[in-house]
Amino acid sequence: MGAIFHFVGRNDLSAKENLNPYIEHARKNTPFANIEWKDDIWDITTFVIGRAQGKTRKLAYFKSLRDPSGSKQMVQVPLDPNFMSFAKAAFSESMRRLRLVEYNRHLSALRVIEQALISAGLNPCITNLTPFILDNAAEILREKYQNPWAMGRVLERIVTEIINPARLTPLLLEWRSPMEYAAPVRNDRVSTNSEKHTSRLPRLESILALADIHYKSKSMPDRVATAFVTLAMYAPSRASEILSLPVNCIRHADTKDGPTMGIAWAPAKGAMSMTKFAASDEFEAVIESTVNYLAELGAPARKAAEWYFNNPKDLYLPPGTEHLRGSPITLQEVSQILGKETAIQTSHAKRGYGLIATGRVTNERSRMQDSRKTGLAPLYEFDSLERYVLGKLPAIFPILDGHTKIKWHEALFVLPTNVLRPDGETLLYLPSPISTNQINHQLGTNPNGVMVFTRNGKANPDGSPMGISTHAFRHLLNTLAQSKHLSEALIAFWSGRKNISQNEWYDHLPQEAFIEAYLKLGDVGKPMQVAGQLEAKVRSIEVTHGLTREEALKLELGATHRTRYGICRHDHALTPCPKDKDCVSCGEHTFVKGDQRHLDEAEFQFKMHDKAVADAQKVSPPL
Repeated sequence: MGAIFHFVGRNDLSAKENLNPYIEHARKNTPFANIEWKDDIWDITTFVIGRAQGKTRKLAYFKSLRDPSGSKQMVQVPLDPNFMSFAKAAFSESMRRLRLVEYNRHLSALRVIEQALISAGLNPCITNLTPFILDNAAEILREKYQNPWAMGRVLERIVTEIINPARLTPLLLEWRSPMEYAAPVRNDRVSTNSEKHTSRLPRLESILALADIHYKSKSMPDRVATAFVTLAMYAPSRASEILSLPVNCIRHADTKDGPTMGIAWAPAKGAMSMTKFAASDEFEAVIESTVNYLAELGAPARKAAEWYFNNPKDLYLPPGTEHLRGSPITLQEVSQILGKETAIQTSHAKRGYGLIATGRVTNERSRMQDSRKTGLAPLYEFDSLERYVLGKLPAIFPILDGHTKIKWHEALFVLPTNVLRPDGETLLYLPSPISTNQINHQLGTNPNGVMVFTRNGKANPDGSPMGISTHAFRHLLNTLAQSKHLSEALIAFWSGRKNISQNEWYDHLPQEAFIEAYLKLGDVGKPMQVAGQLEAKVRSIEVTHGLTREEALKLELGATHRTRYGICRHDHALTPCPKDKDCVSCGEHTFVKGDQRHLDEAEFQFKMHDKAVADAQKVSPPL
């Protein structure tokens, strides 16, 4: 295919005379396959495949700002006919030149131009555009969009890269966006100066609840969702990076300290591929178990996906059903082909699976479900099941991720259909990639309220429902890394970033706040059980200062830090320790009951001192 040149308008023609050739040039050279130019909705799913795109469709809506449909997949008020053709041409040209993964800003900018022309009482033709109209468009951007600066830049590019070169206005437009730069409002970044600078961090109760569910629940939706959480807590990661991991993601390496395990990672935003190694032996075991579980669970679905990769027009038939190809099939045989444990009900055959009855029946008992062993079983067209299953595969199949080019049968999170539906029966041989939205629904954004926490009776101490987003784990790990004073370069590398300046968006808490969070576990956590000298001191503070028990406990524990034997409450910022290296006899020191490490250290110190005393007695004569 030869190179496509950008359209340049002729100076000797009027703006309207240049407009039609420009539109025709864009229509002939559109980069999109399988679209109808006249349609108000274009399916551009296959144009640029995004990260872990899976089954997600990409649709371009040519609708007006006045359209009330919102996020629905429909157009109720399309762009004005006088503006529509230009909008489609401009969008097509922009996508061909820039190959955008995120394209909605360009569509929004075009809608704003149309609205500004209409609001000015003009025919909404691009040839009527003036700097005054563009200023009005900028005001609309300021009113309607959270990031008007970015939208203004898109508006400016449409003027300088499309309208002016194509000579689509009587005079060249000398216009610059009046928007001043402001840090964008993003759902995954929070400024540390914000009043809500800790709101992106998950509550500790929710992390502990997920850990408990991971080890106790036998429910498949729970296990898949917490498997994602386990990988998210392994290292700071974006959901798309986790959901596009390959099955063979585990790597082993030999170091001077012995063998270690890691996970092969492909960062989402331009950073180099890497292996992220486990922080501890315990985490190695947890991650290996999690990856093995997902690999085993999805094996039948990936086998089917590999078949469709090699045989895109033929239905996959699992072992034992190969003889059914091309022959009329019963509902029991349909279940076997799909990997469904129970037979499909006759009433669901057409509605649920698109099956077309042949009008014939069979009395072969081996082909019937148990309830029909004494009767007749209707037969259905094999081709109808084949069309149903092949229709479930998206247009971008077999590619799951446009960045890594990983295929469905190679991906860890390609699993049997319905694995996240507690009320749905799993279809082992119908592959389906897990999406970020599905995981978010399981962790707390499900509008029906049925999620991991509610299924297992988990709630916040105040009774409010628990919830956590997929990106919250990334914020938590980054903030913990900041609190431990890791270098900015190391944190950026660990998180898969190209630029260390992005780290600041993920540093939400000063180090002191971690001790406070550990102590209170939320503002209304369960009371902390204390005894001995600490209990006496807390009671004294309660009486002396007129505080509640919780307030007195927080005041007493405000400078808490760990020692080799337990927890020290002395505030070294106020005074030096009066009993340095004499923690055992100090009233500000607390032992942690049941902590084996502290007990071992205490016994070691006791034996060491006991031996020192014995040695001293041997060399010193008795008085």
